[in-house]
Amino acid sequence: MSNGWHFSNTPAARVLKAIQVRGKASIKDVAGDLGVTASAVRQHLAQLEASGAVQAVKVREGVGRPYYLYSVTPEGHNMFHKDYGDLARLLLSLLLDEVGRNREAGAIQEVMRRVSGQLADLYRDSVSGESLAERLQSWADILDQRGVSVEIEQTEDGFELREYGCPYQAVASENRAACELERRVMARLLAPTVELKNCVLDGYHGCQFRIVQNGTVNSSKGERTQ
Repeated sequence: MSNGWHFSNTPAARVLKAIQVRGKASIKDVAGDLGVTASAVRQHLAQLEASGAVQAVKVREGVGRPYYLYSVTPEGHNMFHKDYGDLARLLLSLLLDEVGRNREAGAIQEVMRRVSGQLADLYRDSVSGESLAERLQSWADILDQRGVSVEIEQTEDGFELREYGCPYQAVASENRAACELERRVMARLLAPTVELKNCVLDGYHGCQFRIVQNGTVNSSKGERTQ
C-alpha cells in the first residue's frame, strides 16, 4: 500500500480515518460510520492489517460470537501525508541562529515565537472568514488535507477542536515543543486564547484544543481586537 498524499484519497484511508476518530472500532462501527457494507470494510481492513496500519484485539461478550476491535498503529498514522518538513526546517534554522548568539533562558521562547509566526504566515491566506467558526472550518480543512481527521464542537465560550492523528507526530514524539507550536499557530490564526486540554502523546487517542471566542483576529498580526 502506497504511503503519502495519494493514500489519503483512497477508500482504505477513509476506513483508517474512521478508526482514528473512534480510537477503537469494530467492522460494524466503521461500516455504519461510512455507510458501506461490512464486507467492503473487511476487505480494506485486511489490507491495512497486512501493511501494519491497524491492529486487532479479539473481544468476547457473553455467549455470542467474538468480534474484533481495530485501532490505528503508529505506522498507520504515518501513512497519511504529514506536513512537518516545514516545521523541522524552520525550527532547526531558527534554533541554531538564536542559541548561537543568545544563550539566555528566554532564547527558546523567542525561537517558538518566531517559528509559530512563520508557520502562521504559511497558512494565513487559506484561513478565511470574519467569524471564529468560519476560520475554524478553514483550519479544519487544512488539517484534513494534511491527513488529520478533525471534529469541531461548539461550547458556551467558543469551540473545542479534536484532532485524531498528529500532523507533527515524528517531531513531537521527540520534542513536545511541537505541541506548543501548534497551539501558538492556532492562536495566531483563530483566536488569542487556545488551550491544549488533551494530547495524544499522553495516551489519549486524539488531541483536544479549547478555543475561546473573545474577539476577532487581526488578519496581519493574529492579535485580538474588540
